[in-house]
Amino acid sequence: MRLRRRGAFAGVLLAFACFVQAQAQHAASPVRLLDSIDLDPARFDDAFGGISGIDYDARQRRWLLLSDDRSGRAPARFYAFRMTRSDAGHWRMGHARRVVLSDAQGQPFPPPGLGREAVDPEAIRLAPNRNSLLWSSEGDGKDGYGPAVRRIDRQGRELGRIPLPANLRLNPTGRRGPRDNATIEGMDFTPDGALWLAMEGPLIEDDLPAAEGRTALVRFTRLRGDAASDDAQPRQFVYRLDAAPSSPHGTAADNGVTEILALDDQRMLVLERSGAPTGDGRFLFHCRLYLADFSQATEVAAIASLMDAEITPATKRLLLDFDTLPDNPGNLEAMAWWPSHDGRRDRIVLLNDNNFVAGEPTRLLLLALPPDLAKPTAR
Repeated sequence: MRLRRRGAFAGVLLAFACFVQAQAQHAASPVRLLDSIDLDPARFDDAFGGISGIDYDARQRRWLLLSDDRSGRAPARFYAFRMTRSDAGHWRMGHARRVVLSDAQGQPFPPPGLGREAVDPEAIRLAPNRNSLLWSSEGDGKDGYGPAVRRIDRQGRELGRIPLPANLRLNPTGRRGPRDNATIEGMDFTPDGALWLAMEGPLIEDDLPAAEGRTALVRFTRLRGDAASDDAQPRQFVYRLDAAPSSPHGTAADNGVTEILALDDQRMLVLERSGAPTGDGRFLFHCRLYLADFSQATEVAAIASLMDAEITPATKRLLLDFDTLPDNPGNLEAMAWWPSHDGRRDRIVLLNDNNFVAGEPTRLLLLALPPDLAKPTAR
């Protein structure tokens, strides 16, 4: 379907159509919840929480859990953590090792407002060569630092940065580029070795963020190969966010992408998260898991603004509305493949970001994908 964005009325009709389509798809949701468990903070440290990224390091047999703490409770960090589950459903968990993230000078990142670059960690992935890791930061727009993707070793030491397209970098005018706290939230490698980056929300020049009754277009960026060289030509495609559901508290709700997971070179799982303040300092979250197909999507890297552009976004199919689970898991931000012995990718693991709210657990969900998606993939 080719779309041209013209006027508020067209936006309302589109939002309604997306809602109807999502409801129809939800009726036959093929994803199953296999298990859930709350992680024991005693196996981590006093600063544990805010988990926004996860991946599995098969070489070390450890899970990597990235915290989005902006060095407020402890230096920016991830945790290396052993965790297994038997076929009978019994969990075994070890004690985690904290790994501090450091900059190019080998220094931990400071909290915002101190004149040095502060970070907002959001996604972590093992590189295809299994010798290094990548992690993304949304940046710190107030202090003049934009989003970044860094390559690090297993000790958290920076090895280099991934060059980003110009339109994903912070624009000092504030009239173009990424919005503060709505930048690179999702990241994964496709089997062909390309690195994909998903923006949480639209660029300033691409129109307003998603809200109640309003969808939004966000850019997914594909960087060639392992994206390690300056000549890696970026490609960009469009994904349409759902409109945010109405808030029962009468507060403004948003919606954005929080993580992606590649099925193959063209299709990926996309996690959308909507949040609305409840008035007591907390948020009510609504999360949905989609299958997005970019094979017919318009390549938009050369399009300066999506507001009046004729484009074809990725198709999307609702796999699971998490509101249908017996217990709302909250703010889901982390997603990774559950390891298998035969290379078959039929299960995924998700974790919520508890926002360091007292009494709010870090919950892990184990989901089974439908057979048509669960195919062995060489990575």
